[in-house]
Amino acid sequence: MNKVSKILFGISGVSILCFIVTRLLVGGWIPFLWIPLSFFVCCFIGALVQERKTIAAFMTMKTTKHGMNMGALIGMVFVALVVVNFLSVRHYKVWDFSGAQSNTLSDQSIKLVKGLKSELSIRFFYKKGVEGNEENRKNFRELIKKYQDQTDNIKLEFVEVNERPDLAEEYGVTKGSGVIFLDYKGRRNRVEKIEEQEVTSALVKATREKDKNIYFTVGHGEHDLNEPKEALGLNALKVMLENNRYTVKIQATNLNAKIPDDADVVMIVAPTQKFLPYEIEGLEEYLKRGGSLLIALKAKQSQGLDALLVKVGLEPMNNYVMNLVDTPMGKGVQQGQTLGTVFSSTNEITKIFGKSEATIFRNPMSFKRGKVPEGISIDDLVKAPENSMSFNNLDLKDESGPKGAFTLVAEAKGKFPGGIGKDFEMIVAGDADFLGNQLLMQSLNRDLVLNSVASLAKEENLISIAPREAQVTKMQMTDSNFYLFLFLFAIPVPILLLGTSVTLWMRRRHA
Repeated sequence: MNKVSKILFGISGVSILCFIVTRLLVGGWIPFLWIPLSFFVCCFIGALVQERKTIAAFMTMKTTKHGMNMGALIGMVFVALVVVNFLSVRHYKVWDFSGAQSNTLSDQSIKLVKGLKSELSIRFFYKKGVEGNEENRKNFRELIKKYQDQTDNIKLEFVEVNERPDLAEEYGVTKGSGVIFLDYKGRRNRVEKIEEQEVTSALVKATREKDKNIYFTVGHGEHDLNEPKEALGLNALKVMLENNRYTVKIQATNLNAKIPDDADVVMIVAPTQKFLPYEIEGLEEYLKRGGSLLIALKAKQSQGLDALLVKVGLEPMNNYVMNLVDTPMGKGVQQGQTLGTVFSSTNEITKIFGKSEATIFRNPMSFKRGKVPEGISIDDLVKAPENSMSFNNLDLKDESGPKGAFTLVAEAKGKFPGGIGKDFEMIVAGDADFLGNQLLMQSLNRDLVLNSVASLAKEENLISIAPREAQVTKMQMTDSNFYLFLFLFAIPVPILLLGTSVTLWMRRRHA
């Protein structure tokens, strides 16, 4: 390198240094910066021209060619890694190897999310310093990431209450333990728990185009919708339905037998007075139009509705079904509450219920299938376990009644006789107390009610999703298998590896 080249390289180095320092000090571009930048470019190019012969000789050297080949290879590998990482971020596939598929969204959730037509905004409100908030935020972010993997229409935002008091006031947030809201097309819904079934249920409510109307019949001694304290009151049911964005109304069929056209579901709960023939005709006309009806009866109190049930192929048995239990004195009758533990494995309402779970009824009656008209199908939604018995009276004196898995809740659907409209759907239960304030929230009663209403309202997406629990894989070994594992693997393998290591070390030391 000659003297001129050294001077030019030195000037270019000082120029670029001045350019960088000035740029950092000023914090922006000023016209003066063109001067050091121009000096750098001119001097650096001049130095390269002065050393062109040296550079040309260097480029023709064998070691240079090998080095450039290696550099080119390294550059190609680097570019390939960048492309692969970019594509893996934009387009990736997740495999869930957990036994219960606990890391994968259900088909219902995936279908719902992929159907989003516009942006879904999710806001998680929290306060700094509140215990458990960081863990909740992490868990919620991981859960929503599964939804975001299915669509680009989900936006997640974490809002600190003290930093955004305007948003907190708008949403009515006063606590900081983690409050979640979903907003979609101006409709807002709240998520109570960080679980897939809660998020999906809230999403269904937020995406619902209009509220569904549920009419309760009155005028026949039905349980009171506005009674919040009595065990048999239905206020808890009313509140639960309204929280799920159902509009609850009443219909006095004894005064006006025609069911309103805007009725999505009609519910008859525990009538104690007989329905008159013209009221039955009104219900039949509603079913012929493709209506949805839920009937919950007290045992041995069909109140004229058996005439309607017979037309769809169901007959009330007018009995009392009770479970038999094993006691130190032998088998006995479990009085009061009756468990329903056998669920339809094919019906959307009950197929998510586990085998070890149960619904609770109070002295229910059962149903049997009669002559089922053509075009109507019947499904036994809930049945008592095989170890159950039917009684004619609650004094239980007759212990020779039939035993078996009696049907406690049944569903009938199809074309109602004489109907020309849509298919009807009817769910009938042999007990009404499981809808009351006392039993509604016990075991699977709440899920059975909400799933039934969702099915009747033609909102299958609102049917609850069973929580997925991680399955534990246990390895159980007999004594003989344990000793074989111990003496054939656990002890010999470490000794073999240790011996090999010592041998190699000794050979290298004395080589």
